Amino acid sequence: MPRLLFLTLLLSLPLLAEEPAPTGEFLFTINCSACHLPDQQIVGPSLVEIRGLYEKNIDGFLSWAKNPVQKRQGAIEMPSMAHIPDEQLKLIHAHILEISKGLKQVKQSNADPFSLSATIARRPNLLRIFMPDAGPAAIAVAVDHTYSYCWDAGTCRLRYLWRDGFIDGFPVWKANGNGLPNVVGTKILTEPDSPLAQLSGGTPPKFLGYNLKDGLPTFRYRLGNTTVTERLTASDGTLQRHFTLAPPPAKDLLLPLANEKGVTWTHLKGTPGKGILEGPLTLSPAEAAAFTLSLVQP
Repeated sequence: MPRLLFLTLLLSLPLLAEEPAPTGEFLFTINCSACHLPDQQIVGPSLVEIRGLYEKNIDGFLSWAKNPVQKRQGAIEMPSMAHIPDEQLKLIHAHILEISKGLKQVKQSNADPFSLSATIARRPNLLRIFMPDAGPAAIAVAVDHTYSYCWDAGTCRLRYLWRDGFIDGFPVWKANGNGLPNVVGTKILTEPDSPLAQLSGGTPPKFLGYNLKDGLPTFRYRLGNTTVTERLTASDGTLQRHFTLAPPPAKDLLLPLANEKGVTWTHLKGTPGKGILEGPLTLSPAEAAAFTLSLVQP
């Protein structure tokens, strides 16, 4: 009997709880650890080298982080960290100095440095890394032990979703940044475009950053005049995708949903009513203000 995945639509309210202020270790792990190891170069220079360049030059560190340029022939150019506030970049700088203290540069190991990194005690929930079939601003997120997804901050949309694994970063480290990680697990859904693309009015989306709660991001971006939040969570085997739209649309929202083999959609609200959804879902302005899509594995 084929496996079916069901999606139900539920009205919800955005989560309002605030996370504690992030530490330098936390900020470094989610923004920098994919490309920088303490004592050896992989994608980017080691922390030992960064310390030598910027230990007593915090202004130079901030300038480089926000407007990086390619410094080595054949090396990959670092993406800008301009979305991170200066105070948080200073925390990252202090953390780099702390964990690189007393270390010396060593040759790259043949083993997977991700698993050896002193900066990562466990697999992160979120990793900024170049991903297959995504733009350069891709973010890999492990929602729980079952579900993971690739979100593209450049295009402000979910790229694809998979289950039963996260990523294997060794091809990236081995190729010094010229490779792509392997997606570990089974891909279950690919979205050709954002279901909210109609809100953009033909203008490019604008990424506004993300907040973290329980290690999972709530992405915030603008489509036209609408500010959107999007967050994926999981509970009891159910993957939930939460949206808020502010302001809500002035007229009904036609929500096209990606369909793939083995995936069906159901819903409790909207038109054409409760049941399996074979086409776009229509939401009233009130329904579109805050809604949740739930993917359930029976």
